[in-house]
Parts: sequence; structure tokens; C-alpha cells
Amino acid sequence: MAERSNSPKFERPEVVLTDIDDEGQDQHLPPPGPSTRSQSKRKTAWYSYTFNMSDTELKAQLEELIAKNRILDSQLKAQSEPKPGTSYEQANNNSQSTHFIQRTDFFFYCSSIATKTSQPFHVALAIAVLVFWLSSPGSDSSLRGWRALYVGAVATHLGAQVWMTLVSGIVLYFSLPRHEFGRVQTVLFPTYYAFNAGISMLALLSYFRMQCLTKFAYTSYAQFALLLAVFSIEAYVRLRLVSPMLRAKHIKTQMEEVAGGGQEVGRLILGELAHCPRYLRVLRTFRMYHSSIAMGTMIALGCSVYSTMIIVDAMCH
Repeated sequence: MAERSNSPKFERPEVVLTDIDDEGQDQHLPPPGPSTRSQSKRKTAWYSYTFNMSDTELKAQLEELIAKNRILDSQLKAQSEPKPGTSYEQANNNSQSTHFIQRTDFFFYCSSIATKTSQPFHVALAIAVLVFWLSSPGSDSSLRGWRALYVGAVATHLGAQVWMTLVSGIVLYFSLPRHEFGRVQTVLFPTYYAFNAGISMLALLSYFRMQCLTKFAYTSYAQFALLLAVFSIEAYVRLRLVSPMLRAKHIKTQMEEVAGGGQEVGRLILGELAHCPRYLRVLRTFRMYHSSIAMGTMIALGCSVYSTMIIVDAMCH
């Protein structure tokens, strides 16, 4: 049985274990590391130690962190709203200055891709191949162009879904520390869902235009429904679910860094935070948004696969 001595506040508590197998002598808990005691006794002592520490220093640090987050949110909200008595031009200038850094980063990102990578040559090669194919003899060039855009959009969308959901996410999750993986996902999630929503909208518009050119002779209303469902799901996820999920993840990550966690690979270890009600509420919020996004992603993936099968049926006919 573990007994705790009356130690002053903010000092390391002393945990004493009474073991009748060791000739009735009391032994103090050694520091974390190799121990000659049995596994069960070491777990009991370490659990008592971490629980006592979370009541003092950890709780104070988490409360201070939450207060700082609230102050930061209020400052950002105050900066985004125009002050009373300011003119429309002043408010517009303030809004432009607030987003200047974001626009600068975006343009710097695009200019870096255009000047420091080989991606522009890949795009130029794809455009050259497309122009050569459209100039070759065949049916109506306008109809061929819309068909190529439609098939290319569906194929690109399905490829991005398969890579992000079934390859990239799994490999990174089981290869990087959990916080490093979270930072990668923070950058990828908004771009991924915005890109997929744009591609699915392009596929829907090109399919509609293709049906207009053919007088709706070979229209598949199931295909219309699938493309519309995919676009709606991904647009909703990007506009309504990604931002609150990332905010909850940011607060959760800060709490875990204060507690010294987040370096495990492929799993979640709560440790001292298992006794923190605020952290558990944030964790439930994050999992709620993340589960909703995952459900929408899987539904969209199923719709994309069925949409590809409809294209295969059309080719066979």
C-alpha cells in the first residue's frame, strides 16, 4: 500500500511503499528509470507520483495556457472588427493590413514553386500533350475537350483521395512523432479539401456542359447525383469543419506540450492529462470534428469510385 508524506506545496511528494517481502523495511520510490522492483509495484508508485504532480504545477500551467488562448482570441477578434467612429476607408485599410502577411506568404509560396521547382515544366508538358491531342483528327473538338476535362477531373480527384486517405496519412502517422504528424496535417488539410472541392466542381460543370452539347442524349442522373454529393461534402468539410478541428487540435497540442507528451509514434498516451477535465473536453471536441471529417471523406471516396465505374460502363457501351 502506498502512503504519501506531508510535503509542502510545489515540492516533490515522497511516496513510500511497504513491502512485507523485503523484511518489512520501507523503501522510498526511486526516480524514473530502471528499477529492481516488480512491474506492478513500479506502476502503482509512478501513478501516485504523477497524479500528485498534476494537482499543482500542471494544473496551474494549463490554466495559464487557457487564459493566454482566450486573450489571444479576443485580440484577434478585436483586430478584425472596425473600431467605432472609423470610416469605411480606415476599416478597409485595417482589414487589408491584417491579411497582408497571409497574402504575402501565398504569393511567395507560388513564386517559389514557379522559380525554384520543376513543377512548371510538368504543367507545360501536360498542356502540350493536351493541345496535340485536341488538334489530332477526330470528332468535334469542343466535345472532345469537355470530355477530356471531365475524365481528367474525375481521375485526378480519385487519385488525390486514394493517396491522401490510404497511403500518405497512414505512412506518416506510423513514421513521425504525433505532434510532427499533426503539424503536417495542419498544413495539408485546408489545401487538400479546397483542392478536392474545386476539382469535383470542375468535374460537375464539365459533365453538365458535355450533356448540353449532346442534347442530354446519354445522360446519367446517377452520375449527376454522385458528382454533386462529392462536391457538397467536400465544400462543407472545408468551410465548416476544418477550421474548428484545427483550433481544437492547436489547443490540445499546447496542453500536451506542457505535460511533456506528443512524441510517441502511432499511438496516443494521455499520461498525466488523463486526470485533466479541460484537456478531456478539448480532446472530445477534436475527435468529434475529426470523426465527422473522416466520415465525410469515406463517403466521398465511395461516391468517387462508383462515379468511375459509371465512366467504365459508358466506355463499354
